[in-house]
Amino acid sequence: MWRTRFKLPIGIATALMLAMTSMTMAVARGQARVAGEVVLCTGYGVTTVSVDAEGNPTGPAHICSDMVLAMMAAVTLAPALPTPPQGEGRSVETVEPETAQAQAVVVPRARGPPVTV
Repeated sequence: MWRTRFKLPIGIATALMLAMTSMTMAVARGQARVAGEVVLCTGYGVTTVSVDAEGNPTGPAHICSDMVLAMMAAVTLAPALPTPPQGEGRSVETVEPETAQAQAVVVPRARGPPVTV
């Protein structure tokens, strides 16, 4: 009974929330680029703040979507590998350990099966 009563209001609320959030994302993506952006990693997520040429914030901060920064990282070039150090090589002598002596004859030490009681 309660499902049929709340089906229409829940559907309308979901449609309105989807429409409002999609407009917000469209506005955020369509913003004109200013002098730069500062990406702040906080305990609540990643926040991007637009700044002007002097470094002053120009507008309200908006929260970046998850995994957007990972997609930008896939486009960047890989960092250059470090070069090995150039130096003078020297050889180091190793001392071989003395070998162990084996026994001349191995004495068998087997025993018989246990006695049944």
